[in-house]
Amino acid sequence: MTSTRFRCLGPLEVWDGDRWVSPGGSKVRGVLAALLVRAGQNVSVDHLVHELWGDAPPASCRTLVRGYVMSLRRLLDDRGAEVVQSRHGGYRLNVGRDAVDATCFEDLCDEGVRLRARGDSDGASPLLRRALSLWRGPVLADVPVTPSTAAYAGGLDERRLAALIWRMEDDLERGRPEELVQELMGLVAEHPYREDLAVLLVRALHLAGRRPEALKFFADHRRLLREDLGVDPGPELCGVHQQVLLDERRPVWQGRIPAQTPPCLPDFTGREKEIEHWTAVLTADDSRALRTIAISGRAGVGKTTLAVQLAHRLRRNYPDGQLYADFTGQTTSGAVLGQFLRALGVPGPAVPEPLTERIQLYRSLLADRRVLVLADNAEAEAQVRAVQPGAAGCAVLVTSRKRLLGLESAYFADLDVLEPGAALDLFARIVTAGRVREEPGAALEIVGLCGQLPLAVRIAGARAATRPGWRLSAVAEELRDETSRLDRLRAGDLDVRAAIGTSYAGLDREQRRLFRLLGLLDVPDFPAWTAAALTGAPERVADDRLLSLVDARLVDEIGPDLGGRPRFRLHDLIRIFARHRAEREDDADTREAALSRVFGGWLLLAERADELLPARTVAALRPAAPRWRPAAAESAVSDPFAWFEVERQVLAALVRQSAATGETGYAWGLAAAAQTFYELRDASEGIRTHRLALAACRAAGDRLGEAVILRNLADLHSGKSGAVLDDKIEWADTSLRIFRELGEPRGVADALYLCGDAHRLRGDYERALSRLRESVEIARSCGYPLGELHVLQQFSSIDSERGRYDEALGHARQAMVIVEELASPRDECVVRALLGMICKRLGRFDEGAEQLRQAVEMARSFADPLMEAQMLAHLGQLYADRGHPDARRTLERALAASSACHYEHGQAVALHGLGLLESEEGRHGQSVARLLAAADLWERLQNAYGRARTLGALGEVYARGGDLAAARRTLAEARREYRQLDNEAEAARLDALSRSLGDPSDGR
Repeated sequence: MTSTRFRCLGPLEVWDGDRWVSPGGSKVRGVLAALLVRAGQNVSVDHLVHELWGDAPPASCRTLVRGYVMSLRRLLDDRGAEVVQSRHGGYRLNVGRDAVDATCFEDLCDEGVRLRARGDSDGASPLLRRALSLWRGPVLADVPVTPSTAAYAGGLDERRLAALIWRMEDDLERGRPEELVQELMGLVAEHPYREDLAVLLVRALHLAGRRPEALKFFADHRRLLREDLGVDPGPELCGVHQQVLLDERRPVWQGRIPAQTPPCLPDFTGREKEIEHWTAVLTADDSRALRTIAISGRAGVGKTTLAVQLAHRLRRNYPDGQLYADFTGQTTSGAVLGQFLRALGVPGPAVPEPLTERIQLYRSLLADRRVLVLADNAEAEAQVRAVQPGAAGCAVLVTSRKRLLGLESAYFADLDVLEPGAALDLFARIVTAGRVREEPGAALEIVGLCGQLPLAVRIAGARAATRPGWRLSAVAEELRDETSRLDRLRAGDLDVRAAIGTSYAGLDREQRRLFRLLGLLDVPDFPAWTAAALTGAPERVADDRLLSLVDARLVDEIGPDLGGRPRFRLHDLIRIFARHRAEREDDADTREAALSRVFGGWLLLAERADELLPARTVAALRPAAPRWRPAAAESAVSDPFAWFEVERQVLAALVRQSAATGETGYAWGLAAAAQTFYELRDASEGIRTHRLALAACRAAGDRLGEAVILRNLADLHSGKSGAVLDDKIEWADTSLRIFRELGEPRGVADALYLCGDAHRLRGDYERALSRLRESVEIARSCGYPLGELHVLQQFSSIDSERGRYDEALGHARQAMVIVEELASPRDECVVRALLGMICKRLGRFDEGAEQLRQAVEMARSFADPLMEAQMLAHLGQLYADRGHPDARRTLERALAASSACHYEHGQAVALHGLGLLESEEGRHGQSVARLLAAADLWERLQNAYGRARTLGALGEVYARGGDLAAARRTLAEARREYRQLDNEAEAARLDALSRSLGDPSDGR
C-alpha cells in the first residue's frame, strides 16, 4: 500500500504530499470515482466506459480511458502505477482503508456502534463526532452522477444521518437541547417522514422550554403523515407527545434509551416461518405477562442471527429500548445487570453490589416500559431469570445450545439447519447469484456437504467469495474429503470446529466418551440402545448420557419410529468432529470393540426379525461373529416388517461400514439376515446390499460368506425390471461349487434348487429336473423340509407347463402337506396359486378360483405386494376365461400393483389376461397390443413357457380378427416353443387350429 490519500465526502480530492488537489477534468474525476467506489477490486475497462458515457460511448472510448488513467497516474507522480494498477483488462486502486475518508468514516461509525451496544456512550461519542467531522459536503460533489456513484453516495448519506441521530441523542442526554433545535429543524425539513428525527425534535423543544412549539410541531407532523401517507405517528412519538401534554420536564426515558442489539446480517435468509410466528407472539395485544422466547439449537445453526433479526423487526414495538447481553464464557448475571443499569442511565457509583438489589432496581426501572431484552448464549435458566423484567409490556429473547426447559411460561423454539433452498440462497448471497447459476450442481453439493448448517454455509461461501477465480466444483471437491472438511470450514474467527468444541468442552468425561464413539457410526440414525452397546454401560445409564447429549444439542432426537421408539442422529459435521476426537483420544482396540458390539446388536435384532417374517426362501446360514443383546430385543422386533422398514437404510450403511472396516462376518451376516425382507419388499435394494457384502467376502477370503451371499443373490433374482437370468445361473452355480467344497448340505440343496428354477424359466426342463432331483434328495437326507418344499413346487410347475396336470396336482398336494407342517404363509400362497392354475386347466374353475382368492387374501394379510400382484393376475386370468364380471377390475388392479413394484412377471400375466378379455369384448386392436406387450416382457424375462402361452393366445386373437397370415405365423412360433418345452398336447391343439385356418404346413 502507499501513502496516497483520497477524499470523497465532498468534492473529490487527492493528497499530493503537500496539499489537497482536485483532479483536472470531469472524466479523470469520473475514472477516479469509479475506482474509489470499488477500491481494492478489479474494475474492467468496459465498466469505466459505461460509467463515463453510459450507453453511447465514442468509438475511441477505450483509448480515452487509457489516457484518463495516464493523467491520473501523472497526478500521483511516481507512485501512480503503484496506486492505479493494471489488472486483467482493467484497473485496480491499490489503497488501504485508512487512505480514503469514506472508509475511515465507516470504520469510526462501526466502532462507535459497537461501544454504544456495550453501553459505553462516553467512548462512542468522540468517535461519532470525529466521523462526522470528515464530511465537507455531498459525496463526490464535483463528479457526474452515475448509477454506481449514486448507490455509493446513498449508502454513505444514510450512515451519516444515523451517526447524526446518535450524536444528537448524546447531546440531548448531556443537557444541550437548545443547541440541537435548529439543526433538527433542518434535518426534519430534509426528511419529513423520519419519525426518529421527529421524536428528537419534540424532545429537544420540550427540554428547551418551548412546549407550545413542541405541541404545534407534533400536530403539524401528524397532519402531514395523515395527508401524505394515510398513517398516524408511531408509538414512540405519541409517547413523547403525551409527556409534553403532561408538561413533565424530562425525557420519556429517565436516562437513556438503550439500543444495544448487534447489527443484522445483510445476507440473512430463510427462517421466514419462524420470524412470522414469533413476531406475532411478541406483538400480540395480550400483555398480562412477560413474554419469553427461548431459542435453542446446535452450534452454528443461526440462533443469534435469528434473535437479532427478530429484535430489529420489533424495534418499534418496544420503543423504550433494547438490551443485549452475551453470556459466553464467564459472564455472570451480576455483571450483565451492572451493564444494563449503566445503559439505562444509572451512574456507576449508584449501581448496587448485591445481585438481588440489582435485580430489584433493574425491574423498577423497566416498570411500565416496553423494552426488549436479548440474552445470548445463556447456559442456565438462572441467568435468564435474573435479566427478566417484571413488566408485562417487556419481552425477552433467549438463545442457548441447551433446551432451558426450566424457564417458567416460556415459549420454546428448537432451531434446525436450513432447508436446502434457503441454504443455497444464503450461499448465493455470499458468492453472488451469478456463480451459483453457472454451477448450480456444485453449489447444491457444497451446501449439502455443509449439512445446511448456516455457519458452515457462510464460511464456505466466504472462502469461495475470496477466490473468485475458483470454480465452485473445486470448492466442493475440497469439502468432499471428510478428514479435512472441518479444516476447510474456517474463515477468520468463524470456525465450525471451534463452535462444536465449545459444546464438547461442556460435557463430563463419560458424556464425551459416548459422543466420540457415536461419531464412529456411519449410519443415518440410530436407536437408544446403541449408546449402551458403544460404551458397554448399562442401558439406563447410557440412555441418560445420550439424553444429555441431546440437551447439549450435539445429538438430535428425531422422534419415534414406526414402533414408537425414539431415534437419534448426528449432524454430519458433528459426526466428523466426534470421529476426529475418537481417533485422537480413544485407542484402536477401544474403537474396534465399540463397533463390534454395535454391529453385533444390529445383527442379533436383524436375525430375530427375520425369524418372525411370514416366509423363508432359503436356509438361514449365519456367521460366527459375536452378538450383543439389547435389553428389549424381543419387543423391538415384535413387528418384523416395521423393524426392517425403520432400519433398512441403517442396515445398508452397516453392511458398507463393516465391509470397509474388515468386519466381514457382520457385513454378510447383516445382508443375509435382511434377505427375506428384501425378497418381500425390494429385491433391487437387496441386490445392491448383497453386492457390497460379496466384495467384502471375496477380499477377505470368507468362503462361507461368499457362498451364502451368491445363493441369496440368485434367490433375489425376480421377475422385476432389469433382472438377467444369466446372472441368476452364474450366482447359483458358483455358490453350489463353494457349498460343495465346504460340505454345507442345506446350502447345496438351495443352490441346486435355484439352478433348477433358472433352467425351468428358460424351458430347459431336463437340466432343471436333474438339478432339482439332486436337491430334493439332499434336502430329505439332511432333514431340510423347506428345501424339499421348494423342489416340489418346481416339480409341480414343470408338470403343469408340460401339460401333465395330474402329476402337477400331485406334487402341489405333497407341497401343501409340508407347508402345513412349516406354517409358512408365503409358501402356502405359492402352492395355492399352483393348485388354482392347475384346476383352471383341468376345467375345475370354481375350485381354482377359490384357491386363488385365498392366495390373494393371504398375500394381502402379510403385506407382500409382489405376491399379491401375481395372485391377482392369475385370478384375473381365470375370471376372464369364465366371463366373470370382476375380471377387468381384478386384472387392472394386478397390472397397477405390478407396475408400482416394477414387477415385470406380474405385468406380463396381467397383460395376457387383459388381452384375452379385450378380445372377448370385441376390441381387437387393444387385445393385440396387450398380448404383444406381454410377449415382449416374457422374452425380456427369458420365460419360455410364459412366451409360448402368450404367443398361442395372440395367434388365436389374430385368427378371430381375420388376420390369417399373422395368425399362422404366430401360431407356428408358439408351436415351436411348446415342442421345445415337451408340451405336445398344447402343440397339437395349435396344430389343429392352424390347419383349420388353411395352414399348408404339416404342423411340424
